[in-house]
Amino acid sequence: MQTEVLNRKISEALVLYIKKLNNESKNGSLVVVEGKRDVRALRSMGFIGKILMLCHNNNFDRFISEAGKYHKIILLLDLDSEGRSLTKKAAILLEGKKHVIDLYFRRNLSSITCGRVKQIEELSKYAEYIVI
Repeated sequence: MQTEVLNRKISEALVLYIKKLNNESKNGSLVVVEGKRDVRALRSMGFIGKILMLCHNNNFDRFISEAGKYHKIILLLDLDSEGRSLTKKAAILLEGKKHVIDLYFRRNLSSITCGRVKQIEELSKYAEYIVI
């Protein structure tokens, strides 16, 4: 029973999180994730904006090219060591460019999910609680 209540509370926080993420996207931001499962998880939660997969065929050239079309880049990479490494690499690649690099959503994810989400793809387990 407690798990159910906690999942509902996390889901309520995630609804606001996704709304904010959609708002950022409507204002011209690009969301960057690691792979296909991350994209599916965000879509299952109601995210409708533009997403770029960073690890799809080691897409760093495409990443730099696509990023050039956006003012703000939201790096929403996993909260594990590989995700930290990719976040650092992506930030370095964008350093000195005109972009705003946004890490708010990545940092905030752990606190609103009470540490239960370490990989973006894990968001999909809360989709059943989401009413869009």
